[in-house]
Amino acid sequence: MKGLVLTALALTLLCGCSPNAREPDNLALVRVLGVDGASPVTLTAVCGGVDQQDASRGSCQEETFGLARDRMPWVGEEELALTSVSHLLVGRDADLAAVLFAVLEDQEMGASARVWLAEEGAAAALEDCKDPAAALELLVQQGVQAPTVAETLGALMTDGSAILPVVGQEGGRLIWRGEERWDEQ
Repeated sequence: MKGLVLTALALTLLCGCSPNAREPDNLALVRVLGVDGASPVTLTAVCGGVDQQDASRGSCQEETFGLARDRMPWVGEEELALTSVSHLLVGRDADLAAVLFAVLEDQEMGASARVWLAEEGAAAALEDCKDPAAALELLVQQGVQAPTVAETLGALMTDGSAILPVVGQEGGRLIWRGEERWDEQ
């Protein structure tokens, strides 16, 4: 009996001392990442939506996607974490293949983010949209097919092109405008 009590006490202490799996304070999870330009590259991050009430935003410009990505966490009022990006919104002037390779090589960002083409540029599309993550999720639920980062890069490398859904901004929300073939230059 004494051994059972000691075991229970040890387990209680171990469980009580284990770290909780939660985000640190002042950390905002980026849900939508906009990419404009090839050199320089402008990134626009929007947090919140679907599972967060936070509407933090940030934007930065650097010579390459990698440099902009490294700077992005520190451009908002709180740290912007690129670990939960669900949607990648690219402008027509972006170097799509370079961006997709960089996303796949980044250990924090994943290959499962959906890729969208911004009709008027990513920053412009995200500027007045209150909740772009929810708007893009709604389009997916309505049947709009948005390929993942891995699927898009695979299509570019094997076929030389990829079909991307085009979204525009109207009245403060993102709307589907159709599809467009992105040809790798």
